[in-house]
Amino acid sequence: MSSASAIVARGIDQRDQVTYSSVSDIYPPTYTARYELDIERLHRYRVARLHAEMDKRSCDALLLFDPVNIRYATGARNMQIWTMRHPARYCLLLRTGKIVLFEIGGRAHHAAGLPLIDEVRVARPWFYYYTGPGAPVHVKHFAAEIADLATSARSGLSKTRIYVDRCDRRGAQALEDFGLLVIDDGQELMEHARSIKSEDEITAIRMAIDVCEIGVGRIREELRDGVTELYLWSKFHQANIELGGEYIETRLLTSGSRTNPWHQEASQKQIHAGELVSFDCDLIGPLGYGADLSRAFVCDAAPSPVQKNLYRLAYEQIILNTELLQVGKSFREITENAHYLPHEYHQWHRVAHGNGMSTGEYPAIGRRPGYEEGTIHEGHIEEGMVLCVGTFAGRKGGGEGVKLEHQLVIRSTGPELLSSSLFDPDFCT
Repeated sequence: MSSASAIVARGIDQRDQVTYSSVSDIYPPTYTARYELDIERLHRYRVARLHAEMDKRSCDALLLFDPVNIRYATGARNMQIWTMRHPARYCLLLRTGKIVLFEIGGRAHHAAGLPLIDEVRVARPWFYYYTGPGAPVHVKHFAAEIADLATSARSGLSKTRIYVDRCDRRGAQALEDFGLLVIDDGQELMEHARSIKSEDEITAIRMAIDVCEIGVGRIREELRDGVTELYLWSKFHQANIELGGEYIETRLLTSGSRTNPWHQEASQKQIHAGELVSFDCDLIGPLGYGADLSRAFVCDAAPSPVQKNLYRLAYEQIILNTELLQVGKSFREITENAHYLPHEYHQWHRVAHGNGMSTGEYPAIGRRPGYEEGTIHEGHIEEGMVLCVGTFAGRKGGGEGVKLEHQLVIRSTGPELLSSSLFDPDFCT
C-alpha cells in the first residue's frame, strides 16, 4: 500500500511518520491506538455501492446537494455545516462512471489527492443569498450544464433519468425544462448504498469512536459540583476538534431533572453533587464518520438506588435488543420481539438505527409517534451494517432519566461491539 493512498496513525511519539491522503482528509496522529486504512480502496468501494444502486433503478445520473452525500461520493469536504443550509455546491455521478464535483468558485484544492473525481467545475447556485433577484438566470445556467452532462449517460430510455437527493422546486423545474426526468428518490438511493460498510469504513468508524470515548472521558474528568452543562459539553467538542474530528450533530447533555423528558439541550444550568448527567454524543469524527454513543454519570457521589434502577433498566433493554440483531432477521420481527420498558416509563422510539457518515442512517428499526402500525423501514439485517442500539429510561411522571447507547457492526456470527461496554460498576454492582 503506497503512502499516497493510506492514512496511518502510530501515536504521538512517531508523529513525523504519518502520511495523509489529501489536504481534505488530514487528521492528527494523537492516538495511542494504531490504524491503517486504504483511502483509495475506501473511495472505490463507496462509488461501487452507488453505481450498484443506480443500476437497480435504471438511474442515468445522480445529482447530490447534501454535503454528507457529496462527501460519501467524492471524499471532498468543504464547509460541511454551512452547506447543509446553503446549497452552494453539488456533484454529479454518471452511470458511465464519470464524477463531476461542482465547487464554490470552482475551488479544486478541496479535491486534491482524491482519486475518483474526474473534473471540478464552478458551482452555479441560485439561492437568494448568492443571487438575489438573479435566481431565474442562475438556475437556468445550472440546469443547462447538468442536462448537457446527464444526457450523455442516457441508457436508451425516452428521457434521461436523473435522481436528486434534495432540490427546491425552482431547480427541479429547470432540470425538467431541459428535458430530464427528475426523480426525487436520490436520498433513498444514497441511504441504501451507505448502509453496508467496507472494512476500511469500519476502521474509520473505530477512529471516530475512539475520539468520542476520549471526549466522554473528559466529560467524566471535568464533572464536578458547580460546573454548567455547557461547560461539560464544550470539553467534549474540544476533544473532537483537537483529535481531528469535525462537528457534533446535536446538543444533548442535561443534568438532574432536565434529564427527563429526553431531548432537552445543554444549558447554563449548574450541575450539583448527586445529580445525574446524561448525554448523547452524535459525533462526526475523523474522515467524516460518526460515533453515536450515550452515557450517564453521577456528579461527585455514588449513584442512588433510584439512579441505579434507571441505569439497570436501560442497560438490560439494550443488551437484550442487541441480541436480536442477527443476519437475516426482518426489521418488523425485531420490532415485534424487542424488549420494552414497563408502561410507566417513556418508550424509546428505536430498537436500532444505522450509523456511518451521519449518526442517523438507514435502517431505522422501531416505531415512532405517528408510525405505530409498523416499522418505518421494511428490510432485514445484513452483514456489514453498522448499527446503534439505545434507549432512555425515565418515568413519565418526572424525576431523572438515563440515556444509554452503544455502537456495533453486524457480522455473520452476530453483532460485534465497536464501542466500550455499557457495563458500569458504579451503577451495576
